[in-house]
Amino acid sequence: MAQQRDDERRARANAAAVAAMTAAEPVITDVVPALDALPGMTPNTILTSGAPLPWARYAGGQRRAVLGAAVFEGLAATVQEADALLHEGRILVEPCHDHGCVGSVTGVASASMPVWVVTDPVSGGRGHCLLYEGSDRQRLTYGVWNEKVRRRLVWIRDVLAPHLATTLRTTGGIPVKPLIRRALGMGDDLHSRNTAATAVLFQRLAGPLLDANGLSAESREVLDFLSGNDLFFLHVAMAAGKCVADTAAGTEHSSIVTAMAVSEHEFAIRVAGTGERWFRAPVPELKAKLFDGITADDIAFMGGESLITETVGLGGLAAAAAFSLQDYSAGSAPGMVAATEAMYGITHGEHPEWKIPYLGFRGVPFGIDAALVASTGVTPSIHMGAALREGGHAGAGLLIAPAQPFQDAVEALDG
Repeated sequence: MAQQRDDERRARANAAAVAAMTAAEPVITDVVPALDALPGMTPNTILTSGAPLPWARYAGGQRRAVLGAAVFEGLAATVQEADALLHEGRILVEPCHDHGCVGSVTGVASASMPVWVVTDPVSGGRGHCLLYEGSDRQRLTYGVWNEKVRRRLVWIRDVLAPHLATTLRTTGGIPVKPLIRRALGMGDDLHSRNTAATAVLFQRLAGPLLDANGLSAESREVLDFLSGNDLFFLHVAMAAGKCVADTAAGTEHSSIVTAMAVSEHEFAIRVAGTGERWFRAPVPELKAKLFDGITADDIAFMGGESLITETVGLGGLAAAAAFSLQDYSAGSAPGMVAATEAMYGITHGEHPEWKIPYLGFRGVPFGIDAALVASTGVTPSIHMGAALREGGHAGAGLLIAPAQPFQDAVEALDG
């Protein structure tokens, strides 16, 4: 009898959490420096992907990116000085999620770096993500810090961001849900493939951008950048995912997942009923299709929070919408259909607006339920980028989440 009452209580809580998430209406409203947008952000704080770790535990590309950001911000003259200041606690490294933000791969964000501002007028909540750095394999996102990366970050801060900000303020904002709905119908999963979403966003931005900023050499640079980077929309989808998922955070007794994140060491989740607590496990294997000349020995985890797309029913959960990704996902179109169908068994329901054409316009699996993961042993399928051990983009693949964090979360809810 007590178990039945607990199950009914959880069912009500999960229904409320998912209702809040589907009711959200995320709108791209601005692009501003992280210091001005993110709650709790300070000039000497650097954000990174994953659940919190002490500075001494960071290594490899994630460590290099944090050090590079410290030099970029002028907090230190050299990476050696930055390392000393981080050890002393005079420069702080903290999780993106604790500041209303998500980050791709290393996830590194510092005070002057511009972020998307996505707002939800229904809940009053917000989500943020850095602007996409471009398709060059050498990026701070992928653990590379050098002069070329620095120059690109300066251009993003001083040219791209102001143009986008002026445009968005002129338009009054761009709703995200319709963009995602169209992109799913055009073959995107909104994680590893954002070709359609970027094209649709470009349609919405190009005219207003020229109206707001004039036909200048810089405007042309911005339009060329947008049209030449198919993954540009990913960071919009991530900011929107954070905005949507956070509407469920704090729903008492709910086992709905509100965040999934990776550091170089760990996979971790949050669930609605336990708020900001992280449940962790070692990072599992990434089954990746790598660029020519790269082998499995050349890659390493550097973190990542683009998994927020799966948290809101996209990415690997929507694999059946994006057959062109089959080599990077389940290996075949039937395999991708099977992967999505398996996800319906661990989610609360289906999204009422985001639909998959191949499945008869069935809604994407929505609201990952940690209790269903724990009871079935089926874990989320995640589309994810691969990074070179020494820094740089190496390819993409499929990550099957470990079950332990979901089991631990349910035990904490039941405890």
